[in-house]
Amino acid sequence: MPIEGGRLNAHKARQEDFRRRKDGRIKGDTIIRSKDNDKIDFEKVNSAKLKRIKSEIRSKAKKNRKIEVVLILIPLLIALLIFYWFTS
Repeated sequence: MPIEGGRLNAHKARQEDFRRRKDGRIKGDTIIRSKDNDKIDFEKVNSAKLKRIKSEIRSKAKKNRKIEVVLILIPLLIALLIFYWFTS
């Protein structure tokens, strides 16, 4: 089935349609931005709760770091074993 105006016109029409949808979607109406240098007010947290939150974050970071090291060492070990197996 031939396209009226050729393939280039069909491509241009699709691109214009995508742009039209994108322009309608990204207007800035949904995002409220402050033009002043306003500061964000956070709720106050007592020191005991802050220490607990920090310790939780540190323990999660330590666990994630251990997992990352293991995930790096295992493929490295496998690569070395395969290299040794093929060279011997």
